Amino acid sequence: MNILKSSFLFICLFSNILLADDTISNLEKQLPFLSDDKKIEALKDLAKYYAKTSPKKSIEYGDQALVLVENSSDDKATATILTYLGEAHQHLGDYEKALELHFKSLQIRQKQTDKGEMAESFTNICIAQWRLSDYDKALEYCGKSSKIYEELGDQPGLAKAWHNLGIAYDWLGYHDKALTFLQKALAIREKLGNQEDIADSLTNIGIVYHFSNDLEKALEYYLKSLDILEKVGDDRGLAKVLNNLGFVYKDRDSKDYEKAVEYYLSSLKMWQKIGDNFEVVNVSNNLGQAYTRLRKYEIAYFYLSSALRFAEEKGVKTKEFFRENYEFFSDLYEAQRDYQKALEFIKKSAAMKDSIFREMLEKVTDFQTKYETEKKQRQIEKLERESDFKELELARQKLQRNSLLGGFALVLMLMFVLYHLYRMSKKANLRLREAHRVIRLEKDKSDKLLLNILPYRVAHDLKEKQCTTPESFENVTVYFSDIVGFTQLSAQLEPKALIDELNEIFTAFDNIVEKHQCERIKTIGDAYLCVCGMPDGNPNHAENMVQSAIEIITYLRHRNQLKSVKWEIRVGIHTGRVVGGVVGVKKYIYDVFGDTINTASRMESLSEPMKINMSEVTYELVKGKFEVVERGTLPVKGKGEMKMFFVEC
Repeated sequence: MNILKSSFLFICLFSNILLADDTISNLEKQLPFLSDDKKIEALKDLAKYYAKTSPKKSIEYGDQALVLVENSSDDKATATILTYLGEAHQHLGDYEKALELHFKSLQIRQKQTDKGEMAESFTNICIAQWRLSDYDKALEYCGKSSKIYEELGDQPGLAKAWHNLGIAYDWLGYHDKALTFLQKALAIREKLGNQEDIADSLTNIGIVYHFSNDLEKALEYYLKSLDILEKVGDDRGLAKVLNNLGFVYKDRDSKDYEKAVEYYLSSLKMWQKIGDNFEVVNVSNNLGQAYTRLRKYEIAYFYLSSALRFAEEKGVKTKEFFRENYEFFSDLYEAQRDYQKALEFIKKSAAMKDSIFREMLEKVTDFQTKYETEKKQRQIEKLERESDFKELELARQKLQRNSLLGGFALVLMLMFVLYHLYRMSKKANLRLREAHRVIRLEKDKSDKLLLNILPYRVAHDLKEKQCTTPESFENVTVYFSDIVGFTQLSAQLEPKALIDELNEIFTAFDNIVEKHQCERIKTIGDAYLCVCGMPDGNPNHAENMVQSAIEIITYLRHRNQLKSVKWEIRVGIHTGRVVGGVVGVKKYIYDVFGDTINTASRMESLSEPMKINMSEVTYELVKGKFEVVERGTLPVKGKGEMKMFFVEC
């Protein structure tokens, strides 16, 4: 290549101008002839260029760049290459590997001063975490990135962070919060004018409406997104929205199953072309479920078994996929009246759920209780050492000074010293008793604080054994509530006034549920979660929880008559098996997990303002004890059709 052509190539490369396909091809041909420094930069740009369109090529170039950069000690370049490799693995569906690479990049960037690059790493970690179903971590890291982007005034970065915050909130079931962040992201993206980003926002707003069971609104946003994506030729975005359209038609009506299959097949074909292993098995799973509903059992079996085999061969490690695959297999065999096989796969699905919960609970290793106990013990030992040292030093000085005196004087001085030693001993004992009293008071405060955070039995285990074992409870009723229109109301109030309002409301809720032997687990923003029947069993768990819900609604109605700020809530109640345990190391909490919690959340999202929506399972336990209105069956995400009831209050 002549000098002029070489100069032009590197001007393009290092000025970050979008490289044309022919330029990329020329660059690939020239790689063997470049010096190491220029080769590193070339490989970096090639890894970035191919990360989305050809992830395997991107990984190949990124790995080559990493080998070269090890000799240069260029930490900034290393972090950038790790980021591109993480994005490539993400597009291949290997989210665990992507997360590992993004954390390595973050560790390097935290030692440097570029906040923008740190924010980029936080955003990438957020995306990988929600893909791996760790939604709390996803919220944490997206929150960190959005804070930095706001400080920097980086609008594209802020839009991406808010976009992913919206997705994480959606998966946690907080659809109002999800819409708030997604619409804020869309507003920025529309100003910036990037059509692919606008389509991505429209798609995810459609997903939120879909999860909220507003299928017509979801369809509207999906079709807007589809129109843009077809114009810009974004295959990845198209494949995603085609799969979502399949979901809408699958959930709308049994007459639309054929249309759902049509969209799923189009999506699958595109994902296979792109090479995203996770999405290939995900859409194959969806096809298996759709064909089961169409009663085309052989085709359903083909797609479900193909998805499972492909996931195992390609190393797809997302446990949620396997859980869903086993559940769809169970539905298939149940439809064919092969109940033995159906039971076998539903057990596999349940085992996978338990595995997910166990992984979360294995992180419980050390606790603040142990630290506080050791700290108090060290204080006692220090007081004892200081007391002994002062007494001995005083005695030595007295004896040394009086040793020059004669017999009688010596006897008198010895008596005097002994008298003072006696008094000092009494004072030391008093000081020690006072220290023990102060420590005991502090310990009582710590115990009370601990009991405000944890159930008594769990707190006792932590103090006695420095550990606690997660437990499974079979008969537990779960209450979930969320404030209606919280985002709009909170925007009208000053921060202190908002916190005072929530504190007053949740304190009243606490008093009501405690009166009925229920246990408040946590509040997340405006959401309130409590249970009855754990950690101590209660034969009246369902009745107590429904009564608590009625009194909470009654309290709010009375309060709204007296206050200028009116609050309304939706309530959902469901009964079933729950796993409980302590999660965390420093800021630990007692938390609950299981399908029962998710179903209670779905009951809440399908409720109405100032209404109590309960599942058929709970209804059967309280039948005849409360006035109820049957709602019929409604579609529930991940559950199909479920029968529901409103409690009159």
